[in-house]
Amino acid sequence: MALPAGLLRELVVIEYPLETRNSLGESLQTWHEYARRRCHVEAIGYQEQTRRQQIGGSVSHVVRMRYCEGLTGQMRLRWVTRGGRILYVSSVVERNNREEHEVQAEERAT
Repeated sequence: MALPAGLLRELVVIEYPLETRNSLGESLQTWHEYARRRCHVEAIGYQEQTRRQQIGGSVSHVVRMRYCEGLTGQMRLRWVTRGGRILYVSSVVERNNREEHEVQAEERAT
């Protein structure tokens, strides 16, 4: 069954990393737009941890969207309708014979 259009209320930009080198030979990672998709985002969990004597957390999300050719786990999602929050892709599952993607993503505290 296809993903109902009424659920696709959020807008994300799918971005891919690109490694470049500066004049000193240092590696720099920049993110570039791959595609824009309407989707449904649902928070499924929260984990809190202590690093370097600071408490930080991460929120796990399930993102459902129409099929996007070439979507991989090395990409990230910029959640446009929520102020540009960044969701890092953990896994990508294809559903219903290329009708939709179900993406497990993590939003990390900065």
